[in-house]
Amino acid sequence: MNREAKKLLAVNCLYAVIPLLLMLIPLLFSGVEMEAYGPGYVLYMVGVEAGIIAVPALLYFLTPLGRSSAQDFFSQKPTSAILLMVPLAFCAYFFVNGVTACWMALLQALGLATVASNVAAPQGPAQLAAALFVIAAVPALCEEFFFRGVLLPNLLRRLRPGAAIVLGGCLFGLVHGDLSALPGHVLLGIGLCLVAYWTRSIWYVVVWHFLQNGIAVLITYFSGAMLEALGTAQSAAAAQEPAFLFLGGVLLLIPFSVGTALFLALLWITTRSHRSAPLPRAEGRAPVWVWAPVLVALLCAACLYALSGMQMAGGGL
Repeated sequence: MNREAKKLLAVNCLYAVIPLLLMLIPLLFSGVEMEAYGPGYVLYMVGVEAGIIAVPALLYFLTPLGRSSAQDFFSQKPTSAILLMVPLAFCAYFFVNGVTACWMALLQALGLATVASNVAAPQGPAQLAAALFVIAAVPALCEEFFFRGVLLPNLLRRLRPGAAIVLGGCLFGLVHGDLSALPGHVLLGIGLCLVAYWTRSIWYVVVWHFLQNGIAVLITYFSGAMLEALGTAQSAAAAQEPAFLFLGGVLLLIPFSVGTALFLALLWITTRSHRSAPLPRAEGRAPVWVWAPVLVALLCAACLYALSGMQMAGGGL
Protein backbone atom coordinates (compact mmCIF):
# COMPACT_ATOMS: atom_id res chain seq x y z
CA MET A 1 0.00 0.00 0.00
CA ASN A 2 1.52 3.32 -1.09
CA ARG A 3 1.75 6.52 0.96
CA GLU A 4 -1.36 8.11 -0.56
CA ALA A 5 -3.44 5.01 0.18
CA LYS A 6 -2.23 5.03 3.79
CA LYS A 7 -3.20 8.70 4.04
CA LEU A 8 -6.70 7.98 2.75
CA LEU A 9 -7.09 5.06 5.16
CA ALA A 10 -6.03 7.25 8.09
CA VAL A 11 -8.50 9.99 7.17
CA ASN A 12 -11.32 7.50 6.71
CA CYS A 13 -10.58 6.01 10.13
CA LEU A 14 -10.74 9.48 11.68
CA TYR A 15 -14.11 10.01 10.03
CA ALA A 16 -15.41 6.65 11.28
CA VAL A 17 -14.70 7.69 14.88
CA ILE A 18 -17.04 10.72 14.68
CA PRO A 19 -20.49 9.06 14.44
CA LEU A 20 -19.38 6.27 16.78
CA LEU A 21 -18.49 8.73 19.53
CA LEU A 22 -21.59 10.82 18.79
CA MET A 23 -23.60 7.74 19.77
CA LEU A 24 -21.57 6.83 22.85
CA ILE A 25 -20.89 10.20 24.49
CA PRO A 26 -24.56 11.22 24.98
CA LEU A 27 -25.15 7.81 26.59
CA LEU A 28 -22.27 8.37 29.02
CA PHE A 29 -23.63 11.78 30.01
CA SER A 30 -27.33 10.90 29.86
CA GLY A 31 -27.68 11.06 33.65
CA VAL A 32 -25.82 14.34 34.04
CA GLU A 33 -27.95 17.47 34.37
CA MET A 34 -26.37 20.64 33.00
CA GLU A 35 -27.76 24.14 33.09
CA ALA A 36 -28.35 25.43 29.56
CA TYR A 37 -25.36 27.54 28.54
CA GLY A 38 -23.84 27.23 32.00
CA PRO A 39 -20.12 26.47 32.53
CA GLY A 40 -20.67 22.69 32.51
CA TYR A 41 -22.72 22.83 29.31
CA VAL A 42 -20.11 25.02 27.58
CA LEU A 43 -17.26 22.70 28.61
CA TYR A 44 -19.23 19.65 27.48
CA MET A 45 -20.03 21.12 24.05
CA VAL A 46 -16.49 22.35 23.49
CA GLY A 47 -15.11 19.02 24.64
CA VAL A 48 -17.34 17.06 22.27
CA GLU A 49 -16.50 19.21 19.24
CA ALA A 50 -12.78 19.41 19.99
CA GLY A 51 -12.34 15.86 21.25
CA ILE A 52 -14.28 14.13 18.49
CA ILE A 53 -13.32 16.29 15.52
CA ALA A 54 -10.56 18.86 16.03
CA VAL A 55 -8.05 16.99 18.20
CA PRO A 56 -7.92 13.85 15.99
CA ALA A 57 -7.46 16.10 12.95
CA LEU A 58 -4.63 17.96 14.70
CA LEU A 59 -2.94 14.69 15.66
CA TYR A 60 -3.23 13.61 12.02
CA PHE A 61 -1.43 16.77 10.88
CA LEU A 62 1.41 16.01 13.28
CA THR A 63 2.06 12.62 11.66
CA PRO A 64 4.30 12.17 8.59
CA LEU A 65 1.18 11.30 6.54
CA GLY A 66 -0.60 14.53 7.41
CA ARG A 67 2.16 17.12 7.35
CA SER A 68 1.77 17.87 3.65
CA SER A 69 -2.04 17.97 3.71
CA ALA A 70 -2.26 21.43 5.28
CA GLN A 71 -0.74 23.03 2.18
CA ASP A 72 -3.85 22.49 0.04
CA PHE A 73 -6.54 24.35 1.99
CA PHE A 74 -4.77 26.09 4.87
CA SER A 75 -2.04 28.09 3.12
CA GLN A 76 -4.33 30.14 0.82
CA LYS A 77 -4.96 33.57 2.35
CA PRO A 78 -8.50 34.91 2.01
CA THR A 79 -9.13 38.03 -0.07
CA SER A 80 -11.86 40.66 0.11
CA ALA A 81 -14.13 38.07 -1.57
CA ILE A 82 -14.63 36.61 1.90
CA LEU A 83 -17.13 39.43 2.49
CA LEU A 84 -19.46 37.61 0.10
CA MET A 85 -19.88 34.99 2.81
CA VAL A 86 -22.21 37.36 4.68
CA PRO A 87 -25.00 37.60 2.06
CA LEU A 88 -24.33 34.02 0.93
CA ALA A 89 -24.79 32.66 4.46
CA PHE A 90 -27.96 34.71 4.91
CA CYS A 91 -29.53 33.43 1.69
CA ALA A 92 -28.28 29.87 2.21
CA TYR A 93 -29.72 29.75 5.73
CA PHE A 94 -33.26 30.44 4.53
CA PHE A 95 -32.81 28.27 1.42
CA VAL A 96 -31.71 25.30 3.55
CA ASN A 97 -34.56 25.91 5.98
CA GLY A 98 -36.99 26.00 3.07
CA VAL A 99 -35.79 22.56 2.01
CA THR A 100 -36.02 21.38 5.62
CA ALA A 101 -39.59 22.67 5.96
CA CYS A 102 -40.70 20.80 2.82
CA TRP A 103 -38.95 17.65 4.06
CA MET A 104 -40.60 17.92 7.47
CA ALA A 105 -43.99 18.36 5.80
CA LEU A 106 -43.37 15.11 3.93
CA LEU A 107 -42.34 13.31 7.13
CA GLN A 108 -45.48 14.53 8.89
CA ALA A 109 -47.62 13.41 5.96
CA LEU A 110 -46.07 9.95 6.45
CA GLY A 111 -47.08 9.98 10.12
CA LEU A 112 -43.75 10.98 11.65
CA ALA A 113 -44.12 13.78 14.18
CA THR A 114 -41.62 16.61 14.14
CA VAL A 115 -39.42 16.51 17.23
CA ALA A 116 -38.82 19.83 18.88
CA SER A 117 -35.22 21.00 18.97
CA ASN A 118 -33.34 19.91 22.07
CA VAL A 119 -31.31 23.13 21.96
CA ALA A 120 -32.68 25.53 24.57
CA ALA A 121 -33.36 29.12 23.59
CA PRO A 122 -30.80 31.40 25.25
CA GLN A 123 -32.18 33.72 27.88
CA GLY A 124 -30.43 37.06 28.24
CA PRO A 125 -27.22 38.47 26.74
CA ALA A 126 -24.88 36.19 28.70
CA GLN A 127 -26.56 33.01 27.47
CA LEU A 128 -26.73 34.46 23.95
CA ALA A 129 -22.96 35.00 23.98
CA ALA A 130 -22.43 31.45 25.29
CA ALA A 131 -24.75 30.05 22.61
CA LEU A 132 -22.94 31.92 19.83
CA PHE A 133 -19.67 30.51 21.16
CA VAL A 134 -20.65 26.84 21.53
CA ILE A 135 -23.17 26.55 18.66
CA ALA A 136 -21.63 28.89 16.08
CA ALA A 137 -17.93 29.59 16.70
CA VAL A 138 -16.69 26.24 18.04
CA PRO A 139 -18.43 24.01 15.43
CA ALA A 140 -17.37 26.37 12.63
CA LEU A 141 -13.72 25.98 13.55
CA CYS A 142 -13.67 22.33 14.61
CA GLU A 143 -15.90 20.88 11.89
CA GLU A 144 -14.34 22.88 9.05
CA PHE A 145 -10.88 22.01 10.32
CA PHE A 146 -11.63 18.36 9.71
CA PHE A 147 -14.28 18.16 6.97
CA ARG A 148 -12.85 20.78 4.63
CA GLY A 149 -9.26 20.85 5.90
CA VAL A 150 -8.59 17.11 6.15
CA LEU A 151 -11.35 15.01 4.56
CA LEU A 152 -12.14 17.01 1.40
CA PRO A 153 -8.52 17.44 0.19
CA ASN A 154 -7.96 13.70 0.47
CA LEU A 155 -11.18 12.96 -1.43
CA LEU A 156 -10.07 15.40 -4.14
CA ARG A 157 -6.79 13.50 -4.48
CA ARG A 158 -8.71 10.34 -5.39
CA LEU A 159 -12.00 11.39 -7.01
CA ARG A 160 -13.21 13.79 -9.64
CA PRO A 161 -14.00 17.22 -8.11
CA GLY A 162 -17.76 16.84 -8.51
CA ALA A 163 -17.78 13.40 -6.89
CA ALA A 164 -15.48 14.53 -4.07
CA ILE A 165 -17.64 17.59 -3.34
CA VAL A 166 -20.89 15.60 -3.26
CA LEU A 167 -19.41 12.75 -1.22
CA GLY A 168 -17.75 15.17 1.20
CA GLY A 169 -21.02 17.05 1.65
CA CYS A 170 -22.98 13.84 2.23
CA LEU A 171 -20.44 12.55 4.76
CA PHE A 172 -20.68 15.88 6.59
CA GLY A 173 -24.48 15.88 6.62
CA LEU A 174 -24.86 12.25 7.69
CA VAL A 175 -22.97 12.58 10.98
CA HIS A 176 -25.52 15.06 12.38
CA GLY A 177 -28.01 12.26 13.10
CA ASP A 178 -31.18 14.35 12.86
CA LEU A 179 -33.68 12.81 10.42
CA SER A 180 -35.85 15.93 10.29
CA ALA A 181 -32.90 18.03 9.07
CA LEU A 182 -31.05 15.47 6.94
CA PRO A 183 -31.52 17.07 3.46
CA GLY A 184 -30.63 20.50 4.82
CA HIS A 185 -27.42 19.24 6.44
CA VAL A 186 -26.39 17.43 3.27
CA LEU A 187 -27.09 20.47 1.07
CA LEU A 188 -25.14 22.71 3.43
CA GLY A 189 -22.25 20.24 3.42
CA ILE A 190 -22.15 20.17 -0.38
CA GLY A 191 -22.21 23.97 -0.49
CA LEU A 192 -19.36 24.23 2.02
CA CYS A 193 -17.30 21.70 0.05
CA LEU A 194 -17.96 23.59 -3.19
CA VAL A 195 -16.81 26.91 -1.71
CA ALA A 196 -13.74 25.31 -0.12
CA TYR A 197 -12.82 23.78 -3.49
CA TRP A 198 -13.30 27.06 -5.35
CA THR A 199 -11.40 29.19 -2.85
CA ARG A 200 -8.75 26.59 -1.86
CA SER A 201 -9.20 27.84 1.69
CA ILE A 202 -11.08 26.75 4.78
CA TRP A 203 -11.41 30.33 6.06
CA TYR A 204 -14.28 31.17 3.72
CA VAL A 205 -16.28 28.19 4.91
CA VAL A 206 -15.40 28.84 8.56
CA VAL A 207 -17.05 32.26 8.18
CA TRP A 208 -20.04 30.76 6.32
CA HIS A 209 -20.49 28.00 8.92
CA PHE A 210 -20.26 30.50 11.79
CA LEU A 211 -22.83 32.83 10.21
CA GLN A 212 -25.14 29.91 9.32
CA ASN A 213 -25.24 28.68 12.92
CA GLY A 214 -25.18 32.20 14.33
CA ILE A 215 -28.31 33.20 12.41
CA ALA A 216 -30.07 30.13 13.85
CA VAL A 217 -29.04 31.11 17.39
CA LEU A 218 -30.24 34.69 16.93
CA ILE A 219 -33.56 33.57 15.48
CA THR A 220 -34.03 31.16 18.40
CA TYR A 221 -33.16 33.94 20.84
CA PHE A 222 -35.73 36.36 19.42
CA SER A 223 -38.38 33.77 18.45
CA GLY A 224 -40.09 33.76 21.86
CA ALA A 225 -40.99 37.44 21.67
CA MET A 226 -41.94 37.12 18.01
CA LEU A 227 -44.32 34.21 18.66
CA GLU A 228 -45.85 36.06 21.59
CA ALA A 229 -46.51 39.06 19.39
CA LEU A 230 -48.05 36.86 16.68
CA GLY A 231 -50.41 34.90 18.96
CA THR A 232 -48.22 32.58 21.09
CA ALA A 233 -48.85 28.85 20.99
CA GLN A 234 -51.70 28.93 18.47
CA SER A 235 -49.47 30.49 15.83
CA ALA A 236 -46.66 28.03 16.58
CA ALA A 237 -49.01 25.04 16.40
CA ALA A 238 -50.54 26.22 13.11
CA ALA A 239 -47.06 26.65 11.63
CA GLN A 240 -46.33 22.95 12.31
CA GLU A 241 -49.19 21.68 10.15
CA PRO A 242 -47.86 19.88 7.03
CA ALA A 243 -49.65 22.22 4.62
CA PHE A 244 -48.27 25.31 6.35
CA LEU A 245 -44.80 23.79 6.57
CA PHE A 246 -44.76 22.96 2.87
CA LEU A 247 -46.14 26.36 1.85
CA GLY A 248 -43.64 28.13 4.09
CA GLY A 249 -40.80 26.03 2.68
CA VAL A 250 -41.75 26.84 -0.92
CA LEU A 251 -42.02 30.55 -0.12
CA LEU A 252 -38.50 30.43 1.32
CA LEU A 253 -37.10 28.39 -1.57
CA ILE A 254 -38.27 30.65 -4.38
CA PRO A 255 -36.35 33.84 -3.50
CA PHE A 256 -33.48 32.45 -1.44
CA SER A 257 -32.45 29.76 -3.94
CA VAL A 258 -31.96 32.58 -6.46
CA GLY A 259 -29.99 34.62 -3.92
CA THR A 260 -27.81 31.65 -2.97
CA ALA A 261 -27.04 30.90 -6.63
CA LEU A 262 -26.24 34.57 -7.31
CA PHE A 263 -23.72 34.92 -4.50
CA LEU A 264 -22.14 31.56 -5.31
CA ALA A 265 -21.67 32.78 -8.88
CA LEU A 266 -20.11 36.03 -7.65
CA LEU A 267 -17.79 34.07 -5.39
CA TRP A 268 -16.73 31.79 -8.24
CA ILE A 269 -15.92 34.82 -10.41
CA THR A 270 -14.02 36.74 -7.75
CA THR A 271 -11.87 33.79 -6.61
CA ARG A 272 -10.53 32.67 -9.97
CA SER A 273 -6.98 33.49 -8.90
CA HIS A 274 -7.30 30.95 -6.08
CA ARG A 275 -7.61 28.17 -8.64
CA SER A 276 -4.52 29.06 -10.68
CA ALA A 277 -2.60 26.03 -9.41
CA PRO A 278 -4.20 22.57 -9.76
CA LEU A 279 -4.61 20.44 -6.67
CA PRO A 280 -2.26 17.45 -6.40
CA ARG A 281 -3.62 14.08 -7.45
CA ALA A 282 -2.72 10.71 -5.95
CA GLU A 283 -0.93 8.29 -8.22
CA GLY A 284 -2.04 4.70 -8.51
CA ARG A 285 -5.14 3.04 -7.16
CA ALA A 286 -5.89 2.59 -3.51
CA PRO A 287 -7.10 -0.83 -2.34
CA VAL A 288 -10.87 -0.99 -2.05
CA TRP A 289 -10.66 -1.92 1.63
CA VAL A 290 -9.26 1.52 2.59
CA TRP A 291 -12.88 2.71 2.29
CA ALA A 292 -14.04 0.16 4.89
CA PRO A 293 -13.98 2.70 7.76
CA VAL A 294 -16.50 4.83 5.83
CA LEU A 295 -18.87 1.87 5.77
CA VAL A 296 -18.49 1.54 9.55
CA ALA A 297 -19.26 5.26 9.87
CA LEU A 298 -22.34 4.90 7.67
CA LEU A 299 -23.55 2.02 9.85
CA CYS A 300 -23.17 4.17 12.96
CA ALA A 301 -24.93 7.06 11.21
CA ALA A 302 -27.74 4.71 10.22
CA CYS A 303 -28.18 3.85 13.90
CA LEU A 304 -28.38 7.55 14.76
CA TYR A 305 -31.06 8.11 12.12
CA ALA A 306 -32.96 4.99 13.19
CA LEU A 307 -33.08 6.36 16.74
CA SER A 308 -34.18 9.75 15.40
CA GLY A 309 -36.87 8.09 13.29
CA MET A 310 -38.16 6.03 16.24
CA GLN A 311 -38.31 9.18 18.35
CA MET A 312 -40.35 10.90 15.64
CA ALA A 313 -42.64 7.90 15.23
CA GLY A 314 -43.16 7.76 18.97
CA GLY A 315 -44.02 11.45 19.00
CA GLY A 316 -46.73 10.85 16.46
CA LEU A 317 -48.57 8.23 18.54
